[in-house]
Amino acid sequence: MRVYLGQTRSRALIDELAALGFGEMVSRGELPARRKPWAYDNVCYADWKAGRPFDAHAFVRDIDDIAGFEDGAVREVAGVPDFIVLPDIVAGGEASLERSVAWLPDLLGVAPLYLAVQDGMTQAAVEDILEDAAIDGLFVGGSLRWKLRMAAQWIDFGHKFSLKVHLGRFGTPERAEAALRMGADSIDSCLPLWSKDKLQSFVAALADSSQMKLI
Repeated sequence: MRVYLGQTRSRALIDELAALGFGEMVSRGELPARRKPWAYDNVCYADWKAGRPFDAHAFVRDIDDIAGFEDGAVREVAGVPDFIVLPDIVAGGEASLERSVAWLPDLLGVAPLYLAVQDGMTQAAVEDILEDAAIDGLFVGGSLRWKLRMAAQWIDFGHKFSLKVHLGRFGTPERAEAALRMGADSIDSCLPLWSKDKLQSFVAALADSSQMKLI
């Protein structure tokens, strides 16, 4: 299971996280990545929490920068992200699915694309688009209560269609262990970076698992 933690400007912490094999989840507006591997978060969840609309202009600027990494010196430092989370609507059900699919033509070929699954979104609706949509993975987002209840089902669903499945905001030791048990391909969180104790507890929870394998 691959782990992506939040960003930090501390050189010592960057080196420590790199040594642990933890990648970086880069937030919209925070390019370039400071360590590898990395993935790109559209920040729709933070927008939703703050009660503000999705900043599509900032997102497009970042996508243009990511697409340009192939020909620029930045690629030598950061490379291309493991995946980009398609724009979504937190807890938005079918409306979120429609928004994500609408962005696909603009993002194809930039990096692997993950579809965020949300409260109110059905597996039947997602299955209907998989044949024609170039989706590389699923990002299990939505409200915390819904995500904890539905994560295992979405992991099984995604693997049925040979999709990787990522669990967003799974940073407590208990959730990291649960992600391993459920067979998630990756998780992310900022929580382990809040203090040395939180990071140590997070690392210990993964190390104590017989399924621990960072890839």
